[in-house]
Formats: sequence, structure tokens, C-alpha cells
Amino acid sequence: MNTGIKTIPLDTSDAFVVLHARRNFILNVIEGGLFMFGMNMVSSYTVLPYFVKQFSDQQWHQGLIPAIANIGWLLPGLFVAPLIAHMWTRKPVTMVITVLERIPWLILGLWLLLGDALDATTTLALFFSLYALFMVSAGANAVPWQDLISRIIPQKSWGTFFGMQSGVGSLLGVAGAAVATQILANKPFTLWGWQLVGAYTFPQNIGILSLGCFVVMAISYLFLALSIEPRVEPHPEKQSFWSLFRDMPSLLRNDRAFLIYLVAFAFLSLALMGQSFVTAAALVRFQVSGSTVGTFTVVLLASQALGNFGLGTLADRWGRRRVLIFVALLGMVSLLLPWLATSEAWFYPVFVLGGIALGGMQPANTAMVFSFAPAEKRANYIALANSFNVPVMAGAPLVAGWLAGQYGYNVLFAMLAGAGLLSAVLLKWWVASRD
Repeated sequence: MNTGIKTIPLDTSDAFVVLHARRNFILNVIEGGLFMFGMNMVSSYTVLPYFVKQFSDQQWHQGLIPAIANIGWLLPGLFVAPLIAHMWTRKPVTMVITVLERIPWLILGLWLLLGDALDATTTLALFFSLYALFMVSAGANAVPWQDLISRIIPQKSWGTFFGMQSGVGSLLGVAGAAVATQILANKPFTLWGWQLVGAYTFPQNIGILSLGCFVVMAISYLFLALSIEPRVEPHPEKQSFWSLFRDMPSLLRNDRAFLIYLVAFAFLSLALMGQSFVTAAALVRFQVSGSTVGTFTVVLLASQALGNFGLGTLADRWGRRRVLIFVALLGMVSLLLPWLATSEAWFYPVFVLGGIALGGMQPANTAMVFSFAPAEKRANYIALANSFNVPVMAGAPLVAGWLAGQYGYNVLFAMLAGAGLLSAVLLKWWVASRD
């Protein structure tokens, strides 16, 4: 049985990567693009806040969405990195864990499509449990998957790859968001005269979107399976479960530049977390409809695609640090615009600027982390980078939700914009370029 893993001597791995670079680049751009297409059908910035809003007016419930996302994405890598350090390959463990990322959307879709007969509290508890399973699985898979990509994509193309992958996903997501707009408006979806999905009311319409997400993710899994990975000599000894926790302080002391970068990126993450509250702010201030939420999603995804393609490629040419400074300033401006809003139309430029910032942040950051890390310690650097924000980002969304409830969204957005400005200052004058 062909597993897609080739056994080669360590000293020829660079040649192996170059030989299969085109195949792996194309396969993984398609895989990641389809995965993001599925995720954008149930956007955590628009669709999921809309779902939660129907069952609760508590702002802290809105804050649970980014809180779960942050904890789930950031924390598990610290446990996974030591366990995979002795392995010659990353693809097999990636293929296993990623199954758990897909299953929650199948369960959520079937449950909601069949009709939600549960009370609001139970509904939210079940929803957040399924979302937590998805995010914890995604976080556990982040280290082996990112390390896999660093092994099969040439270093000079890291920024371009992540930008292209995210850009394709965002473009496909625009189409998915257009479908979501129709479905959330309780209208049937037709394509070339064929009715593909009938008209569904809430919450069945969210169930349809969740099932669509699962189907697209299942297809993306096949492209990941076709990737070819070299065998790279691992860490000479199997590391203990807690080894990365033990070694973390010395790693940060010995690489002070990396520590400062992580602090700067933590402030940037805080600033762009504000995008999770933009839809809720529009719902509170202007009582926007479900179809408008769908339109917001289209605008956000189209802008993310622009940021993905433009800023991801620019990161390899202009510099990853410079792109992150631009992203921080752009995110800051997007959070100050709601102060001027007199109608829901004002939120379109908010989503445009915020989408471009979100689109440029991840490709530049991932490539930046790769550039700091020695090849033999890359899994540890990735895990540490993903987990560094946990103390801040775990509670920040809940605190942000409380602040919004106590003082209003404008005060919240002003504070988060300040975090974006501080991030730009640190990146400009305190973080040495690794481009």
C-alpha cells in the first residue's frame, strides 16, 4: 500500500523537496483551500455569532467563540510536539488527528437539520462542546501539519504558499458565503437552474451549512493523503510528555529575539480578535438581518482573499516583519471605524480592512516562526509560538465580552485598537528582521 512516504537519506532531503515541490504545493493549496472553504461556510466571525445570538443575549456567550478557538488552537501543541519529535515523518499522525476536526460538523449538521428541540441552555452547551472538539483537534494537529508543510515546501516559498493556500480558501469561501447568504435568508439555493438546497428556516439552515462544511472537508482530506513527505532523521531520543514545558524557559532565554516577537504577535492577536465582535456590534446597534450577516461574510472573505494573495506573496519579497506591521495598523483602523458608524453600511469597510488584516496575518506569522526555528527544533518552536498566547487569549475574549456589555462595543474596539498600535511599535523597533 502506497502511503505517500518515501525513505531517503537525510542528506538528500533538500533535493527530494525540490523534486516534489510542485506536486506538494498544488495538492496542499487545494487541500487547504477546500478546508477553509468549508470553515467559511460556518464562519466564526459571522455565522456562528449569529447562531449563538438567537439563543442568548449575553455578550460573554459571544466571547466563548474566540475563547474556545484560542485555547483549542494554542494549547494542545505543547503536548503534541514532544510526542512527535522522535518520529521520522509527520504525515501519518496528521492524517489521523485531522479526522477529529471534521466529525463535529457532521454531528452538528445532522442534529440541527433534524430540528433543535432542546432548550436554549442545552443547545448552547452542546454547540460549544462540538466546537471545542473541533478546535482542540485543530490545535493538536497544528504542530505536525505545520511541520509537515515546512518539510515539503521549499523555504523560499513559505509565505507564498500560505498566502496562496489561504487566498484560494477565501475565494472559494466567497462562493460558500454567497450560498450561506441565500440559506440564512430562508431561500432555496439554485445553480444553473438546478435547485440544490431547498428553503430552510433557523436552525435547520445552520445545519445545512454545517453539513456542507463537512462534505467539503472530507474531499480536502483526499488531497492531503496524496502529498509526498521525505523521511527526516528525528530527535535522537524520545522526549517526555512534559519536556517542552521544562525546556521552554531556557529556549526563550536563549532566543530573546523570538521572545520579543511572540509578545508583539500576542498584541496583534488581541487587536484582530476584535473582528469576532464586529457582527455582534452590528446586530446590537442596527438589528441587521440574517441575509445581511451573509453579505458581511462575503465581504470579509473577499477581503481576506486579497490579504492572503497580496500580503502572503509580499511577505517573501518585502519582508514578513513589514507585512505584520502593516497588518497591525490596518487592524487598528478597522476597529476605530465603528465609532463613526451611523448605519449598517459603515460596517462594510470595517470588514474590508479587517479581512485584509486577517488574511495577511497568518501567512506572514507562520513563515516568520519557521524562519526563527532551527530545522531540528521546528516542532518545538511551532508549538511554543502557537501556545505562547494561551494565558492572554484564553481569557481575553471573555473579558472583551464583559467590557462590551458594561461599557459598549466602541470602548472595547478602542482598547483593542491600542493593542494593534503597540504591536506595530514592537515589530518596528524591537523585533529584528529574519527575512
